[in-house]
Amino acid sequence: MTRKLTLALLMSTCLVASASAQNQPNPNQVAGKALLQAADAAIGAGKVKSFTITATGWMGYPGQQFATGDLPRSDLKSFTSTVDLASKSAKTEYVRVQGNNVARGGGAGFPVQGEVRFEEGVNGDIAWNTNAQGQATRTAADVAGDRQLMIWANPAGFIQAGLAANNAAATDRYFGRENKTVKVVAFSTKVCDGPQPQCTRRLTGEFNKDNMLERVITWVPDPVMGDKMVELRYSDYKDVGGGVKMPFRVHAHQGDHPLIPGGHNWLDLRASDIKINVANAANAVPDAVRSAAIPNNQRVVATKLADGVVHMGGGSHNSVAVEFKDYVVVIEGPLNNQRTNAVVAEVKKTFPNKPIRYVVNTHNHFDHLGGIRGYVAEGATVITDERNRNFYQRVVLAPQSRTLSPDRLSQRPFAPTGPGQLMVQGFTDQYTISDGNQTIELHHVEGLNHSDNMTIAYLPKSKIVVSADMGGPPPAGQNPPVNANAVVLYRNIQRLKLDVTTHVPIHGPSGPQAEFDRIVAPVAARTPQQGGGGE
Repeated sequence: MTRKLTLALLMSTCLVASASAQNQPNPNQVAGKALLQAADAAIGAGKVKSFTITATGWMGYPGQQFATGDLPRSDLKSFTSTVDLASKSAKTEYVRVQGNNVARGGGAGFPVQGEVRFEEGVNGDIAWNTNAQGQATRTAADVAGDRQLMIWANPAGFIQAGLAANNAAATDRYFGRENKTVKVVAFSTKVCDGPQPQCTRRLTGEFNKDNMLERVITWVPDPVMGDKMVELRYSDYKDVGGGVKMPFRVHAHQGDHPLIPGGHNWLDLRASDIKINVANAANAVPDAVRSAAIPNNQRVVATKLADGVVHMGGGSHNSVAVEFKDYVVVIEGPLNNQRTNAVVAEVKKTFPNKPIRYVVNTHNHFDHLGGIRGYVAEGATVITDERNRNFYQRVVLAPQSRTLSPDRLSQRPFAPTGPGQLMVQGFTDQYTISDGNQTIELHHVEGLNHSDNMTIAYLPKSKIVVSADMGGPPPAGQNPPVNANAVVLYRNIQRLKLDVTTHVPIHGPSGPQAEFDRIVAPVAARTPQQGGGGE
């Protein structure tokens, strides 16, 4: 009996000790809470309900590099952003001008002609853009998540979100190059209500010895880079009244990667004024936006261009499917995995029982590259300019974190040592795909400032040329402005002596090459040899 009582006492003691240990707070979380409270006291973050920042600076175009290296950029003649923390809303207005920035690379409206105004809004999990005519257009769900994430990535938002999070934890981090140790807090927060992984985002913040937030690192979903890192650096804190300090200098990177040389500088702002707790700061969702469907890339309209050649349109970016004897080639895999899945389904319906063996990539810009992983998941080989091989193999198609937006290749990867496909086939000046009946010629475009690795595809049998970001035939009876990219394309078609009847741009409708020549040839005749930019 005594032995049984002793054993029972020992067991109960162990249970009590175990329960006591489980109830002990996590020391890193205790430290995290204390650090965030100290940071709150240092800048008065908890007193901030809303704020408006007025600034100038510059902004880059992510994923639109001329080659490898830094992002193309344009100046911000003005920049105003109003954030309301309670409604999780923001309104950002800015005016871009080209300034003295090098006009090489791409991006919507790049290089900037004159002054171009932008207005971007978010409220909860709804985001929209407003054009110069005041018309608001709803954006995709991931854009809303990214914009709300930026609300919590500024110092006041970060500290408030961290204090509200139940998983905020602190650690020390040593920087060997600077021989200093900083305090780091990490936590996750929700940026939308959906079940998708992209709704939960991670943030880490680095604090100096005075408990001032100096750097925030977070991640956004990107079809090319996977979980793409965004880094924001804060400095030049000043008193803005009400016991609050805010940083008057913001510098940000987007898309830095250990296998990509150099940094990708995305944003640099120097504030001239910051006001807190401004009246009517909440940005209400316009009725037309709230009732609009969430945009997606799943609509595909298949149109026959010639025997065995089908235009896959229906969205902002087109593809072209070309039938060969035993397989299909798709020219361009743009946007993202969602778009690729929709186009692949249409290709299989159009050309049943034939595998997609190749996908031709026109150039390195992310909106034209974002869907190639879905084709590789099908077993297709990417054909692209040799300059792209290293980046595509080591980064775009390599296994890496894609928790925010998983795709088919990340969910069903090929074994690295298995019998997988070639994945990437590079070429320099010219490459030909042919089965003796159907032929696609790929040609490098010379003299273009938009990208140093641009490719056009020519189908000699049907006299079709496929081009990206270099214009296309105008609508009937119209004479739109001709940019430098279109001139470069015209000259390359002449140089290569291509006999073209039909011009198929990746953006916009197809049409007669004669119409393209009609508007571009006179401009080319009076334009010195040079490159261009464009989107």
